[in-house]
Amino acid sequence: MELDLAMLRADLRRQNVDVPLLETAADLRIEEIGDGNLNTVYRVSEASHPERSLVLKHAPPYIKILGPEYPLSTERLTYEARALAVYNRLARGSVPTLYAYDAEQSVIVMEDLRGATLLRDTLIAGRVEPLIAEQIGEFLGRVHSETYTDTLDDTARQQYRQQFANTSMQSITADYVFTFPFTEHETNFWTPGLEPDIQHLKADTDFLEKTETLKQVFLTAQQALVHGDMHTGSVLVQNGTAKVFDAEFAFYGPIGFDLGMCWANYLLSYFSHPNAAAVQSAIKTGLTKMWERYTRAFGAAEPVFSEAVGFAGLEMLRRIIGAAHVQDIERIADVPKKLGIESAVLQFGGTLVKQSHALRDMPAVLARL
Repeated sequence: MELDLAMLRADLRRQNVDVPLLETAADLRIEEIGDGNLNTVYRVSEASHPERSLVLKHAPPYIKILGPEYPLSTERLTYEARALAVYNRLARGSVPTLYAYDAEQSVIVMEDLRGATLLRDTLIAGRVEPLIAEQIGEFLGRVHSETYTDTLDDTARQQYRQQFANTSMQSITADYVFTFPFTEHETNFWTPGLEPDIQHLKADTDFLEKTETLKQVFLTAQQALVHGDMHTGSVLVQNGTAKVFDAEFAFYGPIGFDLGMCWANYLLSYFSHPNAAAVQSAIKTGLTKMWERYTRAFGAAEPVFSEAVGFAGLEMLRRIIGAAHVQDIERIADVPKKLGIESAVLQFGGTLVKQSHALRDMPAVLARL
């Protein structure tokens, strides 16, 4: 179902929802923005005052990056709307303001962070702000702490588990992070020349066993509200402030997964700057500060860190050989250089998975680089 702006306006008015801009009679302009894998994102603005704008996120009934042959429930936006409401309550200012959610058209209406830049793009450009990493650590630590199962009464715990039983999206992550990249699957692709590294990985029984263990943790652990897709493309940066978005994968699960996903994407950026010692050093500083801020907000526990390390390794691997790659590395036009970076990522990612229980603090992880 394509977005019908006139119908959306009527739906929201019928629901008595007050949405800035959409409640006006102004001539509105709509343009597609963003490059998400799952959804289509639009900016709606007044034709005569383009600075007056908001963002509409629309979920087609399939995985956008793969096409209609890969159907996917539009209910994913229900979970995102719920997550944004919780985030605005527990960590106000860390996410875009949620204005409305229209289930009939599968549209979320939210604040337009016009002028903001994807964190991934700032890292690609070599602009690493440790303060941004700290803010992410604070955000995750606060949300995990406030929704952590051991700190909730029975009623609140049950509410979170029911409201974020996002099994459809959780199943997709389980497939595309833990299973498909290490099997013969049609969505996998990689740079020609990586085959020896990939076959070595697929034949490593220790690696495969630890991957399966981490998959079971991912599927069964119910610890707190987890963003579920916490990579550097899910954070916008503007004037030294980080805003987290794209929470359609939010579920009640293992907190180490959010940490691992974020660490992995910072580390992918690290590997993409092989001849930039200052950038690499800043990324290592950012990772250290992120973990330090997280532990202040949540509290540190060895199992959380070890699981996060394992999840980080798997996220790095699937971004090289699975369905969804990252621009940090895909943008590299020099094929031999790209191949060398990807081979190094595969080796490092595999090490993180296999040695996750032995790596108990950030200096130990960074020492492996």
